[in-house]
Amino acid sequence: MGENLKKTFAALEADIMCEIKDIVYPLESRLIFHNHDGYEMTLLLNGELALYNEGDGAVLKRGDIVLLDEFEFHRAQLLSNDTYDRIVINFKKPKIKELSTEKTDLLKGFRLRDGSKINVIHFEEEDIEKYADIAVRLRDALGDKKFGADILADAALTELLVLVNRVGTRTDTPAYEGILPEVVAKAFNYIEAHIADDLSLSTIEKELKYNGTYISRCFKQTLGISLQKYIIAKRISVAQKMLKEGDTAYNVCFLAGFSNYSNFSRTFRQHIGMSPREYRDEVYKIK
Repeated sequence: MGENLKKTFAALEADIMCEIKDIVYPLESRLIFHNHDGYEMTLLLNGELALYNEGDGAVLKRGDIVLLDEFEFHRAQLLSNDTYDRIVINFKKPKIKELSTEKTDLLKGFRLRDGSKINVIHFEEEDIEKYADIAVRLRDALGDKKFGADILADAALTELLVLVNRVGTRTDTPAYEGILPEVVAKAFNYIEAHIADDLSLSTIEKELKYNGTYISRCFKQTLGISLQKYIIAKRISVAQKMLKEGDTAYNVCFLAGFSNYSNFSRTFRQHIGMSPREYRDEVYKIK
């Protein structure tokens, strides 16, 4: 557990994962900014927490469900001493493409947000109960070895995504107040726009017109990760996306902001567990 809390990238162990968790404060308040190679839906059942992504932050309460895109960095920070009960469902894109139809794109709800805003949908009590019941069926089917368990798991995930998409298109979904510190938001924007350029602290300090120590402190306090560690993780994430799109490992190295290939390959392996070329071959094997 302690080692996992330090990782900025967590590869999904299966095409579909479903966990119904009740973790007591403050065990997971140490989670750092991280991402996955798949999508995530987290429904908060009890407790109160702050959720941050690359450019925004929101306070979540019972009934709020967050939709996270693949490779989207995020961090949850507990705000109360309550038990943090939630349902976390992860899945990979090929699986959802397989379950979607020409009429029904099950990932539609993940595209409802505006820019870097956190994609939050609010469930009323009836929706919470319905979602929880289906999630139990999904979890049980994923752990079952009996005939047809895989079909039941696919059916349950499809039903959950249909529910999320229907609730997400309602006009009465409440807005939330952003809580990300301004200096952190500006740092995100600058890094996003200059990922292939020099991103030393002195450069960021000059461009943002904030003291470098202050920028670093705010970033670490909010996201549980240093600014420089995030920049490396972000560059690796950008490289993953480019490799998935078919670009060569050598080209990706420089487009993602690395100055030489050997450093890029070594850093990529440290984060992902394989070389850039191996990762690209693995992605195309799955397609």
